Amino acid sequence: MKNDFDKEISQTLKNQAQELDAMLDGGMFNYLKYGFDKSFAGIMKLGYAIAIVLSIVMFWVGFKFFTAMPEEQLFWGVLLILSFIAQVTTKLWIFMQTNRNILSRELRMMELRLSTLEK
Repeated sequence: MKNDFDKEISQTLKNQAQELDAMLDGGMFNYLKYGFDKSFAGIMKLGYAIAIVLSIVMFWVGFKFFTAMPEEQLFWGVLLILSFIAQVTTKLWIFMQTNRNILSRELRMMELRLSTLEK
């Protein structure tokens, strides 16, 4: 009985390792896909929408900066820096939430493994 249980745990760990390898081998798209957890998909979609809007604003402000008269360049330059900082901050938030979702998923799997070991 104990030997069968050990084989089952070993197989589960191998499956999880293969899943993690597939996620890492799949590139950035597969990694960011894990950010859309069932309970957190709405706020992630909002974060991506904000990042897209900030990208458009940054390109528009950058265009205005490079085509402005010298007396207006300071204004557009400050707006360009602020839009860049806002976009980078939003992208960092997206990556942090993706990491949080991946870590919480791993913790749930570890708790499941520990609860099966105790039985």
